[in-house]
Amino acid sequence: MERRTALAFFLIFLVLVGYQILMSRMAPPPPPPPAEQPTTGMTGTTGETARVERTEVDPGPEPSSPTRDEVPEPGTTEPVVGSIERALQPVDQDRPEPTVTVQTPLYRIVLAGRGARVVSWRAMEYDDADGQPVEIIPQGDRAVPNGLDAAVFHAADLELGRMLFSTEAPGRLDVGEAPRQVTFAVRTEGDLEIRKTYTFVPDSYEIQLDLELAAVGPQAATARSMLGMPRRVRFGWPQGIASTERGDRLEEASFRSFAKVGEDLEFKKRGGLEKDVEKVHGVYEGAVRFAGVQNKYFTIVGLPGQGDSAPDGTVILSGDQPRNLQTWSMELPLTTEGTGPGTFARGAIALYIGPQESDILKAYGVGLDKTMELGWALFRPLTEATLWIMYQMRRFIPNWGVIIILFSVLTKIAFYPLTKTSTQSMKRMQLLQPKIKELQEKYKDNQEKQSKAMMELYQKEKINPMAGCLPLLLQMPVFVALYQALAHTIALRNTPFVGWIDDLSKPDALFSLPFSLPFLGSDFNLLPLVMTGTMVIQTRLTPTAAATGGQMAMMNTMMPIIFLFFFYQMPSGLVLYWLVNNLMTIYQTWRIHRMATPDGGQQTA
Repeated sequence: MERRTALAFFLIFLVLVGYQILMSRMAPPPPPPPAEQPTTGMTGTTGETARVERTEVDPGPEPSSPTRDEVPEPGTTEPVVGSIERALQPVDQDRPEPTVTVQTPLYRIVLAGRGARVVSWRAMEYDDADGQPVEIIPQGDRAVPNGLDAAVFHAADLELGRMLFSTEAPGRLDVGEAPRQVTFAVRTEGDLEIRKTYTFVPDSYEIQLDLELAAVGPQAATARSMLGMPRRVRFGWPQGIASTERGDRLEEASFRSFAKVGEDLEFKKRGGLEKDVEKVHGVYEGAVRFAGVQNKYFTIVGLPGQGDSAPDGTVILSGDQPRNLQTWSMELPLTTEGTGPGTFARGAIALYIGPQESDILKAYGVGLDKTMELGWALFRPLTEATLWIMYQMRRFIPNWGVIIILFSVLTKIAFYPLTKTSTQSMKRMQLLQPKIKELQEKYKDNQEKQSKAMMELYQKEKINPMAGCLPLLLQMPVFVALYQALAHTIALRNTPFVGWIDDLSKPDALFSLPFSLPFLGSDFNLLPLVMTGTMVIQTRLTPTAAATGGQMAMMNTMMPIIFLFFFYQMPSGLVLYWLVNNLMTIYQTWRIHRMATPDGGQQTA
């Protein structure tokens, strides 16, 4: 979570707790106080793993073939490759770069010949601010012109990122009911052919990527002799991930790269890239589960294996500081299996490019769903439970706004017994104010005796002075969990409620002002103002509201204003939850007050 947001939650909590303590200690005997309000807390996500320094892998024996230029033998009809550099030199690089656009029911992807890489990916089911399918690959000045893939031999690395691949695929390919493939190929002067094949499946965000090395000519034997056996293949993602939420101040904190090697899950926040690339750099060795980058709602992940089949390899997280992009790459062992003619080595990964949907990510069985930003480990189970309940309600209720309202009502009903008991205790606490003041005056010069006498009074009257804060403390995790659910769940992205509330994941801007207000901005958000009005009503119902001046009167005046500033830029779904919570609190306060006996207890009938 963004630091300023976490600080705001912490301050809300302090204000509410301080408010309850002051109310219970300073107020004269009055009618019962309002039910307690849930508050916020700080959340964040930190993956834990041991950072491993990269170690050099033993390259094995030196190739027995010459690695220096050789003189062609007289009378040969084919040129002899005389150096490693020449053997790896790609041929036919002076032609236009081919591109292939693949359309599936879920997305539209564009592949380019330079490095045979992905240069565009648009989600068909999610729109951007202009109503177009959202683009998650950086474009324009932030576009990366080359790839990172490579084949690693004993003697040299065959860098593929800058090579111009060719393809026989048409410029546009529609994926309907059956999987379709696009193969790119490039040939070197040493008669080595590299093939990259993308396989697209209808109704799936997963793309299979296969890389094959093949011998396709008379020079291949010489080239392979000089290079030695292929050792590893490197799959890299240098493109990063684009911003998809215009004007969303919460999105910036969501940009991260991540990797899971063995059982350790590591995160690198993009914010550190502004200071130094080393802040987002990490090298991890072991059983590679996955590596990827993410923004608030989308993710781009490479998965070399699933379950117990994770291969031993190396994952490198890094960044492109000029473009402000995070990158990932993984080096994996090659196999001798292959399907194409002349193939002598093959590597493969699965690419997941798409939304962060818990059910889809969880289906991979490697903990990919744990990369979703759902708060601290302490709150994450509650956030997941909150999401589960809301998704179950979604099966019967089509409107997410109605779901949020019902969820708020249900939570207030669940906490009502505790709220009632707390309110009664606070009422009795306030009725004891004269006796408390007598003790304070009697022992004003001896704090120890004063505290002891007050504790004896509390025990005699069976009162817990902190009872007023108990509902607040217990409801705080629910509020934090709901914040995480609403702020990072793609199901709420661009989801309307009613009228002007057209996106529950963002503030409900009714219109824009011709000027900007400090801390509030230029958007006129109506829902936080309505919520503030309900808080004013709550303070009017608070027994100390009619008290004479002083700190309590100031607190009652400032509380709604403080909450207005805290909530003004919050997602409208969260403000809606708090608004309904306030309305339920007003009703519960009225009901408890109506049923209360003069001594602060509860009527029996």
